[in-house]
Amino acid sequence: MKKYVIDRGCKACDACYWACPKKAIYVDQQGAHIEQEKCVHCGICYESCANEAISVYEE
Repeated sequence: MKKYVIDRGCKACDACYWACPKKAIYVDQQGAHIEQEKCVHCGICYESCANEAISVYEE
């Protein structure tokens, strides 16, 4: 299974937040964060990130 993690270069632009169909992403002053328990691993956030701040890990 793939795991999506926002781990570098996040500019808190909200693109991933609005793209996520399950609203598994929240944005605060430190940037965006993925709530793994809500994530369905669809990859839409990864594709929508213009800053390439989201990494994909295989579990």
